[in-house]
Amino acid sequence: MRLLEHYQRLYGILPDLGKTHAITIGELGKHLACTERNAKLIVHRMQQAGWIIWKPGKGRGNTSSIQLIADLEDLILAEAKERSTVSMEEGIRFLQRFSISRHTQQLFIDWLFFTTDGGHTKQIDTIDRLQFPSYRPLPKLDPLLVHRRSENHIMRHIYNRLVRYDEKAAEHVPELAHAWSHHHNDTVWIFQLRKGVRFHDDKEMTAEDVCYSYLRHRSVSSAYHWMLDNLEKAEPLHTYAIQFTFQKPMPYFLHLAASMGGSIVPVGNLVGSPIGTGPFQEIENTKTQLRLRTFEHFFGTRPFLDEVIMYFFPELYDNQATDVVESERVNFYQYPYASKSTANFQQTTAVDQGCKLLSLNGNKGKLATDPLLRKAIFHLLQPEKLIKQLQGNRYLPADRLFRDTENDVSLLRNPALAHELLHASSYQGETFHLYSYTGAGNELDGKWIQQQLAKTGVRVSLHFLPYEELMEQNLQEADMLLGEQLADESRLLTYLTFFQGTHSLPAHHLPGQSRTRIQQIIAESLSERECVYGLQQEEAKLCTHHHFLFLYRLEQFAIYPQNVERIQLNALGWVDYTQLWFNHLSARKESKNE
Repeated sequence: MRLLEHYQRLYGILPDLGKTHAITIGELGKHLACTERNAKLIVHRMQQAGWIIWKPGKGRGNTSSIQLIADLEDLILAEAKERSTVSMEEGIRFLQRFSISRHTQQLFIDWLFFTTDGGHTKQIDTIDRLQFPSYRPLPKLDPLLVHRRSENHIMRHIYNRLVRYDEKAAEHVPELAHAWSHHHNDTVWIFQLRKGVRFHDDKEMTAEDVCYSYLRHRSVSSAYHWMLDNLEKAEPLHTYAIQFTFQKPMPYFLHLAASMGGSIVPVGNLVGSPIGTGPFQEIENTKTQLRLRTFEHFFGTRPFLDEVIMYFFPELYDNQATDVVESERVNFYQYPYASKSTANFQQTTAVDQGCKLLSLNGNKGKLATDPLLRKAIFHLLQPEKLIKQLQGNRYLPADRLFRDTENDVSLLRNPALAHELLHASSYQGETFHLYSYTGAGNELDGKWIQQQLAKTGVRVSLHFLPYEELMEQNLQEADMLLGEQLADESRLLTYLTFFQGTHSLPAHHLPGQSRTRIQQIIAESLSERECVYGLQQEEAKLCTHHHFLFLYRLEQFAIYPQNVERIQLNALGWVDYTQLWFNHLSARKESKNE
């Protein structure tokens, strides 16, 4: 490794591969931060490795010549492969230490997964393993701490809730609770629990665990702190029965219970420790990979898969078509950097039910008080242009949270009006501060917004922080907030999370009057339909007054061999691992035909 680091240093200071450079041993020693004696030893080893051509000068201190002939990324790739034959994780970790091109990264992914099995002996056919690359690690898989797309999807497989929302039937169905009832004007909810349900640590689930799982969200840092605003107490009535008592009527409590915030963990579970009752359990979670294994004591139907492994490679999220490296041996792809299918691939796509949104502060600063300025910014940001220029899996312009509520003529952008509106506004060259979290394409989106507004003199300063760090900021002070708005199978839960969620970015920018009306709608609605309608109307007002600027929807992908069955994209745009299975007979037939 040390020799490769020395070569990397030379590679950075001696431009043009193959060009001859004049240099003395003394100068070389300074560049390599070593003595002249060690510099000679390093040069000798590089010569033996075939990385350089070295012609020593005659006599001490005389000028020599050096020519670099080995491509640095080829050397890095070869070393990563070598290390992977011993440990796949070590190979990935080694590769991530270097700044390399996407092309080289894709070459390694192709080799690691599908050419040589990473140097490991292939498992027998009875092991069904889904393995695929993703663009960022998922170090925290605890709903107490995070509310993001990828984490939510994985957590759905690790945890269970008391109830689950059946989108097709438009009703809640039993999960950990087999029965429930509500009393006293919906202020009291009682759930009867299944018997014999075991956590991944083999402990039986009881009402004490349910009580603990909910009450831990009273922590102000919880992503679901908002769920317990009206909770008076949660208490076990029996080993398998629990009662929730609220200060106000909670007719929509089932929707909250079906959210990730309603995930049940064992009493005393360490924060961040992903122990649930779900069909998969975490076996390994590092910066390089996440490994899930089927939980053999799962109370429900056993998944067909045995393992799911995600390998993490930075900067894959926004790869363009020119960066694609095709592979006929790919096990699965989730992202469009591999969207060019071959004859042996199938592809399922879906328009994301959520969207990307920019919110403008409705409580503080010039954006809150100047409607002309907000309107000018609205007209300057054209989603069609953003999609065309940034590409990736950005797919359709968005005007509202749900597609079937779009097509509002008043939301059409007209850039020609922007200059006139800006001139008539109170804007005097102030700098607005836009905050977002790293990843999910936010850096590219934010930079595009900054550049578009700069064309008319609107100044924007960008601040991208790790997700956990962003959530610790006083976001009510930010001028602009940029992020993904996730959708759930339940439309009501989507709206409740959108307007009230602790980790909902636009919720921090709600004008005071809007916040009051939203609380009234939730409290006074007589039916779920009325509540959804009222929240949609409030969303429409916020859009009409340009507090919320919706940008685009993603196109979600699942790319897979023909022997993979029951590929279904859920509301989060990911594949349900409990339904997917490998058709071994189909694979055998294809092999014979070849």
